Amino acid sequence: MKILVINPVGTSMWNENDKKIYQSFASPGTKIEVINLEDGPISIETRKAEVEVIPKIVDIALKHHKKYDAIIINCCADPGVDVLRSLLDKPIIGPCESSLAIASTLGKRIGIVTVSKTGIPIFEELIRKLKFEEFVVSIRAIDLSVPEIDRDKGKTIKLLLEECKKAEDNGAEVILLGCTGFAGFAKELEKHLDIPVIDPAGASVKMAETLISLGLTHSKKRYFS
Repeated sequence: MKILVINPVGTSMWNENDKKIYQSFASPGTKIEVINLEDGPISIETRKAEVEVIPKIVDIALKHHKKYDAIIINCCADPGVDVLRSLLDKPIIGPCESSLAIASTLGKRIGIVTVSKTGIPIFEELIRKLKFEEFVVSIRAIDLSVPEIDRDKGKTIKLLLEECKKAEDNGAEVILLGCTGFAGFAKELEKHLDIPVIDPAGASVKMAETLISLGLTHSKKRYFS
């Protein structure tokens, strides 16, 4: 299997690390490649940034998709996913949707912890669109921007843990890390929690591999061009 991960940002600074993280979740024989947009914002934390990147995501996916069995959009806002599903006959994976699907098999009350507070309304709207509003009981933010995540990983994990515990106090039975910049943190957080934590990168890879291996792709009764 060959899976393309599109970083929907105008920088390559995370590509190599993201490739290592995604590859760490992949099965033997699955090859991961990561590319970024030619230009665009450094992160997607507002509606403006999301609207800006969607046509760029579509363009780069249409340019490169032929060599790959599936495409993952490396952002938990799942930007451009629906558009690409209507244009390409292969699995197009959104980390948020994949994580929600897996989380719903582990518990029925889901807590989401994301980055900046500006992302909370975006998640609220995406969850309604995906019909998961009955499952999600808490959406919280650590109030860091995406570029700040790696500056002090100890601080980031501390803030994440605080918000995960608050989500658990609000009734969450499973936590979804609502930013692919948090990829690789789930197992560390689980050491201090009594509930599962979903890594969006891992969920995306496994969803892609499952659909590829089953020979399934998205219904054209829903995603028609």
